[in-house]
Amino acid sequence: MRENRTHLESVEPARRIRIVLAARDRRFLRVTSFLLAREGFLVDSTRKLEDLLDMVQRHRPDVVILDGMDSLAKTARAIAGIEAIPYSVAVLVVAEAPEVSSPRSVRLLHKWTSFDRLVHEVERLSGDAPGKGEVSPGLA
Repeated sequence: MRENRTHLESVEPARRIRIVLAARDRRFLRVTSFLLAREGFLVDSTRKLEDLLDMVQRHRPDVVILDGMDSLAKTARAIAGIEAIPYSVAVLVVAEAPEVSSPRSVRLLHKWTSFDRLVHEVERLSGDAPGKGEVSPGLA
C-alpha cells in the first residue's frame, strides 16, 4: 500500500503578504512585528512617522498598519501621503480609542484587539488592494 505524499518542491508557495508597521509605541511595534512575522507575513517596521512614506515606496507593502497614537493631524497626513502614492496600499489604523471617526477608505481597529482579528483584517485588506504595484492611469 502506497502513501499519498505531497512533494513540497512541487507546491507553489502562497504569495506572502508584505506589511509596513509604523508605531511609536516600542512594545506594540516589537510584539506585533514578532507575531506577524511568526505567522509568515513579511514585516518592515519603523518608529518614525517621517520615514513611513519612504518605506512604503521602497517596500511596496500590501498593507500599512499605522498606530494612531500620534496626533490625529499627523495620522491624517500620513494616510493622505499613502493614498497619493500611484499604486494601491491598504491602510489599517490601530488606536487606543477606535471610536474616533476615520475616513471611509481607512479601517480602524482597537490597538490591543485579539491577534487573530488583526491577522484577519490584514488578510482581508490585502485582498482589497487590487493592482498593487501598478501605476495608476494619469500618474505615470
